Amino acid sequence: MGRLRVAAGLAALLSVSLLLRLEGMAVSLWLDEGISIGIADHPLGDIPGLLVQDGSPPLFYLLLNGWMHLFGDGAVAVRSLSLLAALAMVPVAYWAGRSLFGTRAGWMAAALAATSPYLTLWGREARMYTLLALLALVCVTAFVHAFAFARRRWLPALVVSLALVLYTHNWSLYLAAAAVLAAIGFAVQRPDTRQALGDVAQAFAGVGLLYAPWVPTLLRRVDSTGAPWSPVPVVRETVSALGSVLGDERVLVALLMRVSLA
Repeated sequence: MGRLRVAAGLAALLSVSLLLRLEGMAVSLWLDEGISIGIADHPLGDIPGLLVQDGSPPLFYLLLNGWMHLFGDGAVAVRSLSLLAALAMVPVAYWAGRSLFGTRAGWMAAALAATSPYLTLWGREARMYTLLALLALVCVTAFVHAFAFARRRWLPALVVSLALVLYTHNWSLYLAAAAVLAAIGFAVQRPDTRQALGDVAQAFAGVGLLYAPWVPTLLRRVDSTGAPWSPVPVVRETVSALGSVLGDERVLVALLMRVSLA
């Protein structure tokens, strides 16, 4: 009976999520979506080479290539891949919260995933962002299990999921760097520090080996933002980006003032 209730609850949240994210699926494609389709429409073997000019890793485009072969290249068809990833966030968020902190946390995480405005926005666009969110959630969950809770059986899941995240978006390098630092921080506080540091070294060496084939392409784009038509961002854009996440730049200023007074 417990499983039936969980299934019913997730089905209800998925229905809410789908209703929120169906609007706008059929509107005209915009520039970045056209780039996604144009790249994904090439043969699989040609896609990595084309991305030297675009700057993005290949995973989303490879998946979109197969998706387009199955469902076509119309606006609704190509956006449905992003929608599917956004919907998948609901059960995955439940699993993540429940496995880490219990059932209540699982339902809270699932509800947030079902109603997240960011997932609603990007679930209606043929870009890689909902796939990135989905893989990053799996990665962070595996990381917390592996290093915060010292559950070594989660290390393979961390290695694979972090490599997939890196193959989805270049900014995932920041996530990888933060994960390394956090893992070392956890390791040095454990009684078995030597073994824990060994786990850190092996895990991230594994990620490095999986990611190594893409590094030459990444280095060829290192002097760019990853979008050849876009200027290099300045500090002001970083502030604006944080402000957009918080809803208003004034919130960021207030938080900084509060921290400085603490």
